[in-house]
Amino acid sequence: MKKLIFLAALLACLTLLPATTFTSKSLLFSDSYMLRARGCDANYWNPALLNKEDGDIWIPVLNLGIFAGNNSIDVNLYNFVTSEEYLDDADKQRILDAIDERVALSVGGQVALFGFTMGNVALSSSVHVGAKAAFDEKYLELLLYGNGDGSEVFEFSREDNYAEALSYLDLTVGVGDIRLPLPESIPDIDLGFAVSALGGLGNTTTKNFEGRLSANLDGLTVHQDVTQLASAGGYGAKGLIGLHSEPVTNLHVGVTLDNILGFIKWGLVREEFSYHFAADSLYALDLLDGTEGLYTSSYEQMKADPFTTNIPMEMRLAAMFKTKQISLSADYIQGFGDSAEISRQGRFALGAELRPIPILSFFLGYGSPNDSYPWRTSLGIGLNFKVIEFGLGFQSIEQFYPGFSTKGLAVATYFNIRT
Repeated sequence: MKKLIFLAALLACLTLLPATTFTSKSLLFSDSYMLRARGCDANYWNPALLNKEDGDIWIPVLNLGIFAGNNSIDVNLYNFVTSEEYLDDADKQRILDAIDERVALSVGGQVALFGFTMGNVALSSSVHVGAKAAFDEKYLELLLYGNGDGSEVFEFSREDNYAEALSYLDLTVGVGDIRLPLPESIPDIDLGFAVSALGGLGNTTTKNFEGRLSANLDGLTVHQDVTQLASAGGYGAKGLIGLHSEPVTNLHVGVTLDNILGFIKWGLVREEFSYHFAADSLYALDLLDGTEGLYTSSYEQMKADPFTTNIPMEMRLAAMFKTKQISLSADYIQGFGDSAEISRQGRFALGAELRPIPILSFFLGYGSPNDSYPWRTSLGIGLNFKVIEFGLGFQSIEQFYPGFSTKGLAVATYFNIRT
């Protein structure tokens, strides 16, 4: 039984495969990329950086990235649990100590379909898929210890129990390198903006989650209500605006605001699923006579009204020091809402590129954690032959390098033709 529980938890991290907005090369810097993006990448990160000197063409499919991770379970823990004949109290506590309030899963993917630049204008299209899910630590505690002396009442809410997923296609046009008319005493500031038409592919969200469990002299009482929305086929739009400046030589700063008026309206397929379960004053001896009449349950599926998924805005602040041999960057990311892709909890990312020779680059990155985004490190390598550039890399979730203690992995490749 314990093997099945932990195997299911590990598989859940991988089978949700559709999470956070990124482009493939940004994974190699753990998202410290706002001031590094050039060409088509700048369409998604900071369109102020679009200019006639940094043009490129995306090669379809070869620019892609995927990741899957969680905040609690690693391979070492799974191997430990499944190798034990039974779990004593210390083993159970080790499992619970690995969890921070909830088991949170986060997965995502991005595939570039096409992209090209024309001077300071870029046109690009990508498929974005993202999902996150969580379940309360209390569920696992009940499974391991039971309800103790029966005096405690457990309550569950949507805050710690949810499943969110969003996938969409974008067609994005960006314009950059617009010099703001400022006094000469102020360093030059470039402005850029991008507008995206969105095609909704699929979406699901937990609309309601309420649970209650208690066990005492009056028996076991369980109440559970879940409502989940699911949809496919929709349309929407969003905007991105960015600023960039180089106040002193080699030091770049920038700010962006993404998902301006971002939304997807779902209308083609819309379903609402509701499940209710209730059992009151239930004793184990009652089960000897069968389960009929001991509990009530209902499942209902109905067509939902058209609804709109609002994509929360996200702000980024960044600074980068850059020379021919090395660049160091720091980004701060702040969302203004929660969704499958965005978190209102702030985080930061650090990145570095080392270029020992002009054609060879090594990439490093670190991303700080929040409740739905585990901390991660990245490592990559790239080759730049002026006309073409390509590379690959990986991320390790909650470990500095891939291994039995990592809680997830990401891989990314990029291949661009420079124009």
